[in-house]
Amino acid sequence: MVIFGSRLFGKVDAIPGLGYVATKFGHINFVPLIPLEGWLVVAEEGNGWRGQAIGMSGKSVLVAWARFVFIVAGLISLVVGFVAFGDHEQTDAIVPGVIALACIGGLVASYTWKWVTHASPERALEIAREVGMSEEGLEQLRRMYSGPVAATTVAAPAQPWTPPES
Repeated sequence: MVIFGSRLFGKVDAIPGLGYVATKFGHINFVPLIPLEGWLVVAEEGNGWRGQAIGMSGKSVLVAWARFVFIVAGLISLVVGFVAFGDHEQTDAIVPGVIALACIGGLVASYTWKWVTHASPERALEIAREVGMSEEGLEQLRRMYSGPVAATTVAAPAQPWTPPES
């Protein structure tokens, strides 16, 4: 069975109280193939989401493709390594094992490293301007990013932003 359509991949640049950036891709069997448009996602509801179309984010596109490559290359390397190890050729299993570990590390890093998952102050303001946020909202973002922040939490703007109705 072949599953095709469009969906969001490449979740990056989260902005507390605003949303995150993702790219809508044309896909076949959930393999992100063709980037169609960028989105600022402000809410996820059941199987859907709400947001506003924005310019394409190269970071989001690359992260989506990289995550797919990490999964596929990691699984292939793992299988090749186990086959080599099962043939009692342990030295032949080292390279595929290292590749599999590197892919696992890359996949985990793509979901946890802050420079991938969260927007910089400049990027956050750029996204906010692109979606037409008011000057008051922009000022809240500036204060949020410039003020002292606890090590584990980031303060969100007082009022969540919602996209204009289209």
